Amino acid sequence: MRYRRFGSTDLTVSEVGFGCARLGGVFQGASKSDLLRSLRLAFEGGVTFYDTADIYAQGESEALLGEAFRGRRRDVIVASKVGYCLPTQRRLAARIKPLLRPVVRLLRLRRQSLPGSVRGALAQDFSPPYLTSAVEGSLRRLRTDYLDVLQLHSPPPEVLERGEFLAPLETLKRAGKIRQYGVACERPEDVRLCLRYPQIASVQINLSLLHQGALDAAVPGCLEHGVAVIARQCYASGLLTRSASQLAAGPPPADEVQRRERDAVLRFHRIAAGTGRPLRETALQFVRDTAGVAVTLVGMRTPDQVADCLRDLAGAPLSEDERGRLRSGGSARGNLSAGGRRSHAGHGSQAGERICWASVPSGSVITRSQCHAPS
Repeated sequence: MRYRRFGSTDLTVSEVGFGCARLGGVFQGASKSDLLRSLRLAFEGGVTFYDTADIYAQGESEALLGEAFRGRRRDVIVASKVGYCLPTQRRLAARIKPLLRPVVRLLRLRRQSLPGSVRGALAQDFSPPYLTSAVEGSLRRLRTDYLDVLQLHSPPPEVLERGEFLAPLETLKRAGKIRQYGVACERPEDVRLCLRYPQIASVQINLSLLHQGALDAAVPGCLEHGVAVIARQCYASGLLTRSASQLAAGPPPADEVQRRERDAVLRFHRIAAGTGRPLRETALQFVRDTAGVAVTLVGMRTPDQVADCLRDLAGAPLSEDERGRLRSGGSARGNLSAGGRRSHAGHGSQAGERICWASVPSGSVITRSQCHAPS
């Protein structure tokens, strides 16, 4: 594992982060002990960045993180997100999860099979009182008195235009409750709005072989402004982990966008095969080695998934020729959406020598011995 400067801040992060959207919930199936084991195995493998949100599994994701790293808080970077409001149905579900889990297993229910009236609709609130209250709730669940990175969760452009979130976040920062703050952007275009505010330390964007739009629309501006890039969906919601035989054997998707995506993934399989790598390793290496990306999130839940991620990470970096072919393959993918899927439905410091951040460009590789714990 390598470690990088987080934009122009004094934070140090592992090059791969643990995406915690799938931790907890009644539909996931994994036991609590397995989830905690996965988090600890990732830490043992060098992962020090953990990305969660207050709505993931109705707050259970944050609670599991808090339990897993109790007593080791200074050794990890915790990034959470706020801005979504849980509907009444989901708040009730959070209270009766122990009762719901056996029912879900018995009836083999899936989230997608539930009618919208049962799941409830998500709303958003970025008002100063709500942001302050939401941060206090996250701190309680995480069993900590500070967040390393607080992110606004998919705010619409008009919220970013007004900038009314700056005052409450600056107040929280002065109070020591957050160290840095950023924005988890829904679209690459939203990054341009974020770059208006020098107070914003990071942006989270969708970036993968399949959705390369942010490479031109967002990453160069972040590099110029010293803003850390957190890249999510490097496997394109799992599409880039499916084998070529699985994709080729199935019937052609009826949806035109899905059909173009499938054809693009098959193209990337052929390119990866020519390099002697599996596609999932290629997909991770492509995003991980993108200049300006501070941390690449990988959504994990089980110990086997953690092991797979660490194995893919251990591969040799892509050559410039390989990256060029992958970029060319991406440009031939047709008019695929660069914005990606919504992240709301479904990220480290280590004791050691302080380094001179002014001499380290954003995203530069740092050895673990150079990382330092929060002050």
